[in-house]
Amino acid sequence: MTLYCLDNLLKQILSQPQWDKQRRYHELAKCWHQINNPRVIKHTRPIYFRDEVLNIATSSSAWAQDLNLQRRSLLTKINRRVESPIKDLRFASAQWYQNHLIFMEEEDDNKIHPSTIISESSVNISTVDNSQEVLQSWLETIKKRALTWKTCPRCETSCPEGELKRWGCCAICFREENSQFLSKITAN
Repeated sequence: MTLYCLDNLLKQILSQPQWDKQRRYHELAKCWHQINNPRVIKHTRPIYFRDEVLNIATSSSAWAQDLNLQRRSLLTKINRRVESPIKDLRFASAQWYQNHLIFMEEEDDNKIHPSTIISESSVNISTVDNSQEVLQSWLETIKKRALTWKTCPRCETSCPEGELKRWGCCAICFREENSQFLSKITAN
């Protein structure tokens, strides 16, 4: 089995025609974060792109109304930055809580998340094309994690100490234990 660099695989997959919509959505979401200030980004999230319209969830109807008044200027800013212009922007607070974890493109909050234990400097992130070097780098990262991670008391697998502090178990056990509750939340 040949191993390939993840970046190269991702580029190859995204270059296929059936990924055009997804690629376009990601381009627009990135652009949205570039043209807005951190305060706006904190209260908005691009959720999907359909019929040349970028739909953006807002944290409240007040934000939706405020941004709707700025829609034309925001649309102009976006269309200046993308290859093919879009027709419109739509703002609504209805889907703010539904897909909150799926399309989040905000600043990297992993540094402050309680589950994060390993510092960025201790993880060897490389852009090598040699599959053996990629595999070796990955194995070294796993070994470093094994030294710092704790054992979940329920399933006895390794997990970040922050998960144990937060939930008393690993994220997988927490999810299984609360799956009915979480499915009710996401269904509404």
